[in-house]
Amino acid sequence: MRKILLGTTAVVGAALLAPAAPAFAQEAPTVRIGGFFRAYYGYTQQSGRNSTTPYTLATNTSGASSNLQQQANGAVESTGGTARLSKNDFSTDGEVHVFVNGKTANGLTYGAVIEIAFNQQEGRNIVQQRASTGKTTASIDEWYAFIASPTWGQIRFGDEDGPVGGLMNSGVITNFGTGGIYGDRESFVTRQANTRTTTSPGGLGDNTKIIYLSPQFFGFDFGASFAFNYNEGEDTGCSSNASSGWCDTAYAFTGAANFGIAAAGPNQAVRRNEYQAALRWRGSLAGVGLSVTGGYVGAGAAKELSAITNAQRSVFQPLGVWQVGAQATAYGLTVGAQYEYGTSNFFWGNPMKGDRPMEQIFAGASYTVGPFTIGGNYQFQTVEGASRTSYSYNGAGNLVTTPNAAGAALMRRFGYGIGGNYRLAPGLDIVAEWSKFTVAERGRDLDPQRAGVQDRGTANVFILGTRLAF
Repeated sequence: MRKILLGTTAVVGAALLAPAAPAFAQEAPTVRIGGFFRAYYGYTQQSGRNSTTPYTLATNTSGASSNLQQQANGAVESTGGTARLSKNDFSTDGEVHVFVNGKTANGLTYGAVIEIAFNQQEGRNIVQQRASTGKTTASIDEWYAFIASPTWGQIRFGDEDGPVGGLMNSGVITNFGTGGIYGDRESFVTRQANTRTTTSPGGLGDNTKIIYLSPQFFGFDFGASFAFNYNEGEDTGCSSNASSGWCDTAYAFTGAANFGIAAAGPNQAVRRNEYQAALRWRGSLAGVGLSVTGGYVGAGAAKELSAITNAQRSVFQPLGVWQVGAQATAYGLTVGAQYEYGTSNFFWGNPMKGDRPMEQIFAGASYTVGPFTIGGNYQFQTVEGASRTSYSYNGAGNLVTTPNAAGAALMRRFGYGIGGNYRLAPGLDIVAEWSKFTVAERGRDLDPQRAGVQDRGTANVFILGTRLAF
């Protein structure tokens, strides 16, 4: 991802109006095309490697449902059908990036970046009985406009990572193989046992936001961002006349607490008024390049809304996570580590009230010599397990909170990745990688397809292939 420094509206406006600004040659916007393409072979060993699809079983005749959707009498109930999956697969992925750059007469640079991805869906989606949309349906990954001043900083406005969400992090070493534990392993892993998702900085999301990144002063720079909610793109997000959590600006909706641990999305999220801030120092000491970053991300939460009484009730904690990371580079060797702590679930979502905080450590290293780069990284996280509280509606339509008598066990999520790449030609690499990721939670069945309680799920992935960046 290109790192473009940005600035605030106020300071950009001041630069535009400054009477003493020197004259520069004005440049009309130019367009450049870039992107990447990758093709991999993957071998996957995963606990509970099945695909479960719901199908109609029977109708509900027991009266109104007690779940948070408040289904009416006669609503359809469903169960799951299972498919067994092979361990071998090929995977392709690519993006086309459009870079627009121009310059004003007083020296400001401006433009836009549009990243078009071709992996919108994890699986084929049936639209009608004979029509469907495939996995390679085009979508927007990130897009934003920017305006920049070398003196005052620069600003981005659009769908993009934030300072803590990927733009200013230190210590996250992923420049080998496909990225190790934060690499392309997810392309080969199903969601059974929750062994697909890791809590990486980029997992915070590309929701529409305003981002400010300062110039560097005495080695220091800082950044901040703000987003009203978790959603992106145009329109309201409300796909029908019935309001729901899919609406971008929904601050209370029926079924909010139903999402529990998955409240981070994608898109149907309870995150409200998200803000990020980070301070970074970069320099060198005795020939060793150093980088240290500290940051914080916070957000409010939507509320549960009763469809009968219209009463609102808070069921989530505000999101709030501190992050600190550092890395050092010398003689081709880079080492780094990052630590995170705060109120969040494992998918950057607002935790339920009473849930314990998230804590995570990450460490990695890589070594480059000539055309070869090898490396490894490791992640360990503790987070709330299956929610200790359940929510339901009573006959009067009021929300009822029921603590789990047994409480909730601690969920541990940990894994590692090792790999390397060989540069065949400028932009063309051969990559190989092995990763292992485990989810463990005492007393929770992470593989219901097997007899007994399977309280540990693991995914091992080997990847071999080629990657082209252009």
